[in-house]
Parts: sequence; structure tokens; C-alpha cells
Amino acid sequence: MTAKMRKKPSTPDPPRQHELVLGESSSKAIRPSRARAPAAQREQRALQDALITEGVLAVKLAAKSLNVDEFSKALINGLTQNSLETRRRYSQSLSRWFLHDGIDGFLPRVWRAYEDDAILLDLLRYSYLAHEPILAACVAECLLPLENGIAIPSTYFDTFLARKLGSAPPRDTKKRLKINLKRLGFLSRAKGQPDRLVPINPTGTSFLLLLHHLFAAKELRTVEVRALLANPFWIYLGFKDPSVIRQLLRQADAAGVVAKYVVADQLDQVTTCFSEDEILEQKVRI
Repeated sequence: MTAKMRKKPSTPDPPRQHELVLGESSSKAIRPSRARAPAAQREQRALQDALITEGVLAVKLAAKSLNVDEFSKALINGLTQNSLETRRRYSQSLSRWFLHDGIDGFLPRVWRAYEDDAILLDLLRYSYLAHEPILAACVAECLLPLENGIAIPSTYFDTFLARKLGSAPPRDTKKRLKINLKRLGFLSRAKGQPDRLVPINPTGTSFLLLLHHLFAAKELRTVEVRALLANPFWIYLGFKDPSVIRQLLRQADAAGVVAKYVVADQLDQVTTCFSEDEILEQKVRI
């Protein structure tokens, strides 16, 4: 395992945010832009299908594409929907959710480094929820407090949607919410039985990657754990308990993939020892 580096840490960065830029055509680059209001703060009433299987395809194609034109053509041709218009619309959604920072962005770079489907699925789940505020709020507000395995009454999500939207939700919206939660891995249903909350079991490496991507991408940082937990990225990954996050930090400290994790007196903080580029180059895992 790589030894700890001893560079002087500085104060933590706030989590990074990107504007969502759709791939409108193969001639327009998918690129980060000047910061605007994050997706979670924008009004949203409609729900789109969570295209997780298609997201896997999009990220893998982006990881091996030489330019945006090549990627756009490969994605349009690779999607299985019969309608060309549907495939074009899906490609825009996939670009917004998973490639908002470009075809050489975070998710394609992670895939090139690890080629690990479990890590990719974790990061797709995170990235989708980070750009879909209604689904994200449902996961954080409705599912997080529940015990895994619990049967969920059919009206549970209706109450959440009515409060979130300010009126009774359309039937299609209620249906799509449950379908998306199943596609993301949070719900399962046996025939004739109610929906049940199931454990996600994300990888520790996915957490480590997002810790660096969001808080310490360019240089070493000391991050207070309360600030880390205030960002819901770990909830979107599928973790439910802050104690699990602290256990991961202890594990990372023992493995030497963070400089130190300190819990003493009023301190509860982690200091990194890699940049995002270094983590990917060395394929660091926990």
C-alpha cells in the first residue's frame, strides 16, 4: 500500500458543483461552465426514468472515445431504444447526469483507472441523485430514517410527493418514483408483496473517491467530519449511518490512504494525502 505523504494540509474546499450542460448535438462539447444554482435548488416537478443501465454504457463509451463527436455517435448507436428521437433525448439526460464535466470527466476517469462495475454503479447512483432533487430528497428524507428490510406502505411516497410538490402528485409521477428507487437499488418487491427497503452496500473505495473529488481534488486538505456528513453524497451512495463513515475513515487511516484521521477532544477530522489525480493514477482502494 502506498505510504503516507507528508505535505502541509490547508483548510477544506467546499464541495464542487458543476452546471449541467446537455450534449445538444455531436458538434457541441460537454463541458463544465460557470457555477450557477445547483440542480437541487432548481424547481422540479416532473421525474425522468433513472437510466442506470444506459449510464454504464455512456460512461464506458466516454472513457474510450477520442472526442465528443465520436462519443455522441457511439452512444446514439449503442442505445437500444427503437426511436431515434428517444435515443437522442436519452443521450442528453445521460450527459446531464453522468458527463456534465465532459467525456474526460470524473466518472470516465474512474472507469479507466479501476474498470470496476461495483464502483461505477455506486458513482452513477450518486451522480443521478445529485442532479435529481426530488429523488434525492426522497432518499435522504424518506428512506434514510427507515430500517433495511421494512415493508413500505403504498401511501408513504404519496405523502412525501404531495408535500414536496405542494399538491397531489400525478399518478405517473408516483409510479415513476418507485420505479426509479428500484432501479437505483433502494427498493425491491416480490409478487403480491409491498415494496421493501433493501441495503445498498456501496464500496469503501467509492466513498474515498468522492471524498477527494468533492473536498480535496487538487491539493491536500483537512476536512471536518461534520462538514463531510453535511454533504449528502454518502447518503446518495447508499450509506445509512454516520458511524459507518467514521469506520471507513479509520480503515483508510490504518491503510495509509489518508494522512490521518483524528478524533480527540473537540476534533473529528480527516487529512488527505492524495490529490484526485494521484488516487486515480495509483488505483487506491479501501
